[in-house]
Amino acid sequence: MPMDRNALSKVINTGRSTAFNVYEIGSRISADDPVGKLFRNKTLNEGMFFKVMERNATQYSTVSTVQTLLYFPYNLANIYEGGDSILFDDPGFNKTLRVRTGADSKSEESQVDYVMDLEILEMIYSLPTLDPFLLKCKSEQLDLDDRIHPFYFNISEEDWKRIRSPIRTKIRTLVRRAFVSGGKISVDKMEQHVSRFLAKIWEAKDIEGIEDFVRSMDISEDRAPELFFAWKAICYYQVQFEDYLPQMKEFYAWLGDDKMAMPSDWARLMPEDRDRIEYSLLGLRDKVRDTYRSIRFVLTNYEQSYRAFIEMNQPRAFKDFLSKADEDYTNIATCLSANIHALNTWQKMTDTYGEQMRHEQVSELFETLSMLFDMQRPVASNLRVSA
Repeated sequence: MPMDRNALSKVINTGRSTAFNVYEIGSRISADDPVGKLFRNKTLNEGMFFKVMERNATQYSTVSTVQTLLYFPYNLANIYEGGDSILFDDPGFNKTLRVRTGADSKSEESQVDYVMDLEILEMIYSLPTLDPFLLKCKSEQLDLDDRIHPFYFNISEEDWKRIRSPIRTKIRTLVRRAFVSGGKISVDKMEQHVSRFLAKIWEAKDIEGIEDFVRSMDISEDRAPELFFAWKAICYYQVQFEDYLPQMKEFYAWLGDDKMAMPSDWARLMPEDRDRIEYSLLGLRDKVRDTYRSIRFVLTNYEQSYRAFIEMNQPRAFKDFLSKADEDYTNIATCLSANIHALNTWQKMTDTYGEQMRHEQVSELFETLSMLFDMQRPVASNLRVSA
């Protein structure tokens, strides 16, 4: 079914974590590039991916669902004109995708291409957001990084090292503490073990050679790789949160200021328009507050459990944290993504119109922010097509 154009333009422009424009990135890769575009299938390379988030209405620390949507524009020259889309969770997703991409043909080449493309699709589906750092880490975990052009990761080597360094330091420190707690061992021997363990935990592919550490953390061997990946992701979001916090505080202050957040032409508005603005503002404040608390809850729990292990040799809290790290990382990923996109949207609007805007601009801003914080559920349904 056709997508709602107004909603579509807002979803596309919310940012890379939520919208992954495969077509735009692929158009910058030359035809003779040795790596090439993301997919073997031409139609898939002309698509976009969205993460559609729906939050629990009563518990701020819980995300109910994160859906992945594949969008095919009608007009590649103007992707805002609308298109068709498929939700990965639709029962007929695979059948619809095969028909749409031509992968339902009987040719052996088409079938091989479809299987290889499906690996990329499943990777995208497995992530709660499409942050470049997260996408790069997941592709490495799945041994798919050699097949993906660096343009799709959209992260410089300098930024990759800057973000990765403090994460590796925290992991290394904790592994070293675990070894010290385990008994006497020479410094050289310990560092050899720590380096090997760090590599294993960072890669999060398997637990070969670190089975004792996994058992000491009281987690099952089959869950260990994904829990290690989630731990690394939470470390990343901790770095990202600290980077953005000063700017987010400016946005929070603006949103909490009745004078600044209300339209400058308030006195001229009709009563129903005033009610609509007030209702939207109150709802946004609640959602922003809840998602901020959720971010803080995860990071505080992680930091306190980590410090208890490192500084007081009390691992119980960290074991509890690690056992549900996969849930916490999904929660913090979606909550922080919404806050960062809200910040970016607000900054663009205030740079253009000033901090105190007229009714038309405030309505546009609130509508976009409501979409980011899942206050307008129809957005997700507008993107759905029947299989």
